[in-house]
Amino acid sequence: MNTGIYIHVPFCRSKCSYCSFVSRTLDEPLAERYCRAVVGEIEALGKSSHVRHTVDSIYIGGGTPALLPALQIASILVACRRQFDVVADVELSIEANPGTLTAEKLRVYRSLGINRVSLGAQSFSDEELAGIGRIHSASEIGIACAQLRDCGIENLNLDLILGLPGQTAHQWKANLQSAAALSPSHVSIYMLELDEKVPLFHSLAAGRCHVPDEELVADWYLQSIDFLNDHGLPQYEISNFARPGCECRHNLKYWRREPVLGFGLAAHSYDGTSRSANLGDLSEYLGAVEEGRSPVQWRELLNSIRDLEETIFLGLRLRKGLDWEHVRRSFDSGRVETCEASFKEMAEMGLLEWEQSDVRLTQRGMLLSNEIFQKFVHLG
Repeated sequence: MNTGIYIHVPFCRSKCSYCSFVSRTLDEPLAERYCRAVVGEIEALGKSSHVRHTVDSIYIGGGTPALLPALQIASILVACRRQFDVVADVELSIEANPGTLTAEKLRVYRSLGINRVSLGAQSFSDEELAGIGRIHSASEIGIACAQLRDCGIENLNLDLILGLPGQTAHQWKANLQSAAALSPSHVSIYMLELDEKVPLFHSLAAGRCHVPDEELVADWYLQSIDFLNDHGLPQYEISNFARPGCECRHNLKYWRREPVLGFGLAAHSYDGTSRSANLGDLSEYLGAVEEGRSPVQWRELLNSIRDLEETIFLGLRLRKGLDWEHVRRSFDSGRVETCEASFKEMAEMGLLEWEQSDVRLTQRGMLLSNEIFQKFVHLG
């Protein structure tokens, strides 16, 4: 089974008011030091591993990795190719925000083999963008798409956020129409979820702004599924829509539980038997790598119960769902029967479809996916 690589770049121009990701404002000398550490981590793992991994996806996320000089991105990718067997048709993605791309930077990206860009559009309303602290304008989204196509990068994802403060049905429909007009190969729609540590959470709690009613947001989500399907972007995962053949290879690895090696601050890895995560404090991460120590903060060896739990709640995220006969053959029959009883209840409630060996969430089930997945988190 081929491996994916995730590289975390934690630097942004500014911190958005809804963001709880591990990120910080850009400090150029610190960013240069950080990239050297990531290269060091890649080389240390590559040299110490008894297996030379074959890699078919590399995803550079953040943060806003496109803020870094292209040569720093190049140093990381050169290290990946040096330590791993990267296939010729590798899916090589980088996240970017409108306003962070230049023709010269994109020329270098193309020379490095980057062939997919995930653009943090979030909204096509300047008012909505300002309300969440985004520093780009709606017009810059179209400019960025044109820049990407001019340099030959056609595999383009647009991120949108549903349920922003002040959002109306009219504006959400306008966001979808504007996104479709740019003919992306992939669209991701995320419902606004706020950690209590982020500024927007406290603004809402204080009544300084308001978000749409949950039932309205649910309706808009269901309408989005139909709209994007009608525009050639069928849903393949709860939050993701793509033209056939343009599904994100890297993200599919997470939902299919395929191996992913994570490098950088707070990056997570899965090797088929265990999960691990790097240190989340930047100073501690840099110190560990620079001193030749492992930056791994924790590692968990998965048992059969956890394997079954993950197989269910990750597999059900996909529109195609699970091959239940395969699951039945792979796991303890007693726990499988417990799951089947829950599946039957959910099917009667209209949350799940169970046809022969195929088990999948309905559209209504997708709206309640977090509640459904909780049923499969403590099977032991």
